[in-house]
Amino acid sequence: MASLVDTRPKPIARRQILRVLIADNSLEDIRVVRELLRGDVDFRITAGRDSAEAIQRLAEDALDVALIDYDLWHEQGSEFVRLLREQHSDIAVVLLTSGENEREALPALRLGVQDFISKRGLDREQLTTRLIAAVEESRTGRRRETMVRWLEREARTDHLTGLNNRRAFDDRLREVCDAARLQHQPVTLVMVDVTGTRMVNETHGHEAGDTMIRRAAAGVAHCIRAIDFAARVGGDDFGVILPNAGLDLGKLMARRIAHEVDRLNTSEWITDVPVSLRFGVVSGTGCEPGELLAAGEAQLSTRKPTRAVFAPRPYREDSGGPSVA
Repeated sequence: MASLVDTRPKPIARRQILRVLIADNSLEDIRVVRELLRGDVDFRITAGRDSAEAIQRLAEDALDVALIDYDLWHEQGSEFVRLLREQHSDIAVVLLTSGENEREALPALRLGVQDFISKRGLDREQLTTRLIAAVEESRTGRRRETMVRWLEREARTDHLTGLNNRRAFDDRLREVCDAARLQHQPVTLVMVDVTGTRMVNETHGHEAGDTMIRRAAAGVAHCIRAIDFAARVGGDDFGVILPNAGLDLGKLMARRIAHEVDRLNTSEWITDVPVSLRFGVVSGTGCEPGELLAAGEAQLSTRKPTRAVFAPRPYREDSGGPSVA
């Protein structure tokens, strides 16, 4: 019986390439490390004998790992160390110690150093293995941080519109109100309700209703300032938080949104079901988030929808609570 033998050509293993910066004020130590790093891994090595040279190498080369003499790292006020920590956090860092100051090097681990190695009895296998491990640890940490940020963003995003969701809105409103209370500044809330979505869903289907919501969200997003915060807070409701802003700016923002949506209804959306909006504008200094939100939602229930310019009624000052437009 013939044996089954895989005759397909085996893939050629790629040599791993790591770009290393050696920062050490001893030419002899740099020479020893260069010699040790000649092996199976393809190390691309550059060196600097002081902070100035090391900073120059950082600017010139894309690096994977910095192998730094402990004395250079420990140098008080070292610009090189500051740059590594603040602007090159993607580079793994390994300290080279004299063999007498390992305990002193421990605090560096809290500052992001992946490892430290004693120069005493240093050998090729140890140095190579630990440099590779430090780079992998750094890359794994970056991947983990990226995933965490992505998950956090996903948890705070409304997937239909791309705006922030209700959870993010509640958190932001609480933060803004707390900060405004300390600074004795007003907070204004613009509530926007898209009217007629139920009829659109029943007549044209839910996809048409979703499209209507997305179009309204685009109109809102186009009008807000960088400092403002817009979110979808309900099925067809949006909220816009205006930090350090009074009622007049809130009314202006509502008019701006109404103008923009009316423009889009008669230009880009002319073949679609028009978007009609209802607004509520409230403002307060020292108010709790729930007070502002309740006042804004109460206004929505009394306002008529508009496809034209928002024209607020005269507003009154309610002592102890939000002012309403």
